[in-house]
Amino acid sequence: MKAGAAPRAWLSAGCAIVFYSLGSARAQETISESITVSADRLPSATASGPFAIQSLEAEMLRRSPQVRLDDILRAQVPGFSLFRRSSSRVANPTTQGVTLRNFGPSGAGRTLVLLDGIPLNDPFAGYVLWNQLPPAGIENVLVTPGGGAGLFGNAALAGTIYITSRMEEQTSAYAQGLLGSADTNSGTLSASLVGRTATLSVLAEHFSTGGYPVLQDDQRGPVDNNASADSDLLQVVSEFTLAENTALRLQARGFREDRGNGTIYTRNETTGADLNAALTQKLPDMAAEFRLTVYGQRRKYRSTFSSINDARTVETPALNQFDVPAEALGGSAVWSMALGSQHSLTVGADARWIEGSTREAFRFVANEFTRLREAAGQQLFLGAFAEDRWKISEATTIVGGLRLDRWQLADGSRREFDRATRGAILRTDFADRDGYSVNGRLGTTVSISRALDLRAAFYSGFRVPTLNELYRPFRVGNVVTEANAELEPERLLGGEAGVSWRPADKIRVTGAVFYNHLEDAIGNVTVGFGPGTFDPGGFIPAGGVLRQRQNIGLVTAPGVEFGGEWQVVPELFLKASYLFTKPVIDQASEPGLVGNLLAQTPEHAVSASIEWKPGAKWLVTTQARYVGRQFEDDQNRLELAPFVTLDAAVFYDFTDKISAGLKVENIFDTEIETGKTQEGLVSTGTPRLVTLQLQCRL
Repeated sequence: MKAGAAPRAWLSAGCAIVFYSLGSARAQETISESITVSADRLPSATASGPFAIQSLEAEMLRRSPQVRLDDILRAQVPGFSLFRRSSSRVANPTTQGVTLRNFGPSGAGRTLVLLDGIPLNDPFAGYVLWNQLPPAGIENVLVTPGGGAGLFGNAALAGTIYITSRMEEQTSAYAQGLLGSADTNSGTLSASLVGRTATLSVLAEHFSTGGYPVLQDDQRGPVDNNASADSDLLQVVSEFTLAENTALRLQARGFREDRGNGTIYTRNETTGADLNAALTQKLPDMAAEFRLTVYGQRRKYRSTFSSINDARTVETPALNQFDVPAEALGGSAVWSMALGSQHSLTVGADARWIEGSTREAFRFVANEFTRLREAAGQQLFLGAFAEDRWKISEATTIVGGLRLDRWQLADGSRREFDRATRGAILRTDFADRDGYSVNGRLGTTVSISRALDLRAAFYSGFRVPTLNELYRPFRVGNVVTEANAELEPERLLGGEAGVSWRPADKIRVTGAVFYNHLEDAIGNVTVGFGPGTFDPGGFIPAGGVLRQRQNIGLVTAPGVEFGGEWQVVPELFLKASYLFTKPVIDQASEPGLVGNLLAQTPEHAVSASIEWKPGAKWLVTTQARYVGRQFEDDQNRLELAPFVTLDAAVFYDFTDKISAGLKVENIFDTEIETGKTQEGLVSTGTPRLVTLQLQCRL
């Protein structure tokens, strides 16, 4: 039996399969005065030890000037970036892959994003649908840049973002409404019924925006319109106390979104459904906890792409992805326990199975598509891990862990047919492949004094290319990007050292230096410019560009980051941060790439914020952000200009349960370049947006 067929056999036989998950961040329990043990694989922000971590609590999300979660993270976490500078309000899902520390953004992303321990990265393509993460439904976001695979395995190359759903401790209800410019409106409702042995929570959100144009004003034509979005989410969570130390958590989520991509023809639609369950058994006598988690995910995506003439008066269909289904099954078994007063041990095993395919029409001739393409494949990941947190003394802690992963690629194929005759033009079955990846991390923290802490860490990680990168070519305008079934996994070695200094009770200064060594980095490499015929890729017209996903070679990325916080007086809080990183191609199969920056990577990112409480019921927040220049392409020919934006918000609490806020993003309407083509077309990002927010809690 092929490895990719195994999950079907297991399911049909009715077997219980333990697959990849990470547990719920709510389960952290203090077992003794000095040891915290949990079957979660992510420590709390206060116990992060040698690994950098930033926590955004629910109240911080509420009072942010931004509306969507990815925009909030951009403003508060320097180096957080999607593939492009565009907000998820208007971005095509395929550009919403996320990375941290500006470490070579890509459509697939290099960061693992989890909700209540369940991976949210799309099974087929790796990106994240940020519209399924309404800030009003979130309790906490923990951002960990770096760290490699650690306890998490595949996809956590540049770090992890761990999101926890809001769960109430008593029966309550909550409502939030948004009304803003660009025909934006949103409604979020949540309710919790809390009993002695069971809790039921329901969250529902509708978000809609008429959007805004995504092409520079003087370049638009009759075919251009607003990029828009319309989405719905429903989440139901039940928690049961089965016995004094036994709990069961069930979660179901369903969502859908429709988007307009900035022209008359181009649109995309996504639907999804998730089911997961977590069984937790605490053993107080052993100072231990065991957690078993399983989940299933289903996604369905469709999208249209076009090419447009120079005058932007005629739009011609270029690609119709009419059916892109994907499924994933996963889970984990995790055991954590205290060993004496100094050690906290976590061991476990996990797995994740993915199957995805795409069916699309292409080559538009004589007013119709003439070709059909089908591409598909399966992936299987199996992992085992162990990590020990050793508290040597009150001042010193060492964390060391090791992880073994096995990955398999199976049933990869690509078919192309003549649409009229159904005759086969291309039939390719790609060889099954597999491999092992051994990764680890080791770090220490030392408290020199009550005011000064030092930390250092070394880590490794890996990322297996997605099914989308391996098997599916695509076209956007006149840029054609070919897939590559021979892609090898990306492999990371990294290290960092940091300091936290509190010269006074109300002041905190942090700093860190880091270095990442990325082998076989995957990028879109330019193969040639049209007109001409290429292998792979076929004919590329004049003005067109052919790129292919390739393992570039070696990328090194040194960097530094600084942060500071100052509670000047109880009514005034200041915060600032700076990130410098320079991911440079040191080795490449194309000699012309050596010395170039990775595409879509700014070297400098700065953010600063002020929170002021002029009265007991008032809060004023302002945030400024600077992002340096970056390049659209691997050749470093298409430069995107640096920019500075200023956002602000004013909030007023009518009572302790009712509040209102006025949010303004990009106050000065700064033009943000998000993309650039060989022909000189410039895509632009978020303009000035104004939103009124109303909240009520019962």
